[in-house]
Amino acid sequence: MRTVSDGPDLNPHNLINVALHHLDVLIALIPGFLIFGGLAWWLAPRRGWDRGPAALGGCALAAAWAVTLVRPFGVFAAGGLDPLTTLRLCTVGSWSLIHLYEQLNVAMLVPFAFFGTLATRRPLALVASSALVSAVAEYVQAATGGGQCQARDLVHNTLGGVIGALLAAFVLLMQARRSRELTVGAGAGSGSSR
Repeated sequence: MRTVSDGPDLNPHNLINVALHHLDVLIALIPGFLIFGGLAWWLAPRRGWDRGPAALGGCALAAAWAVTLVRPFGVFAAGGLDPLTTLRLCTVGSWSLIHLYEQLNVAMLVPFAFFGTLATRRPLALVASSALVSAVAEYVQAATGGGQCQARDLVHNTLGGVIGALLAAFVLLMQARRSRELTVGAGAGSGSSR
């Protein structure tokens, strides 16, 4: 996610201002939704996933990458194609959740992990996928100079993946419990009518 680590924190007013000055991100959402959401919709029955949440998870992934990767290159130092040079540009950053941009980094992958877990029923796979998505985004930022590669962003994004996966696991648990209660209730009802 774009950060303002050396400047003032974001607030709702300047967040809207940033969004209005980066219409390229909003424009990138349309093909991103079609590609990632459509691919997830197509893959779902082939993988045994629930189609609706899979498509929403694909759209959430497109949104996360649009916010993270759609930006002018060369704003920051770029590592280019050499992985060692690129990784040397990565920094640790401050470990905090005080600032809005840090909170947004956590929130960024919550929808992806939530809908992905509902679709696949594999929370650990979605946490790992969230970490991988974040690592790729941080690497691309460092390679292109379109952002700062920071380990704290990887941790914040992955924490969002954990939160999303846990929320979805809870929803799945409640659905399973309700389904069991309905099955037991239906069985008890049919047994008493004999």
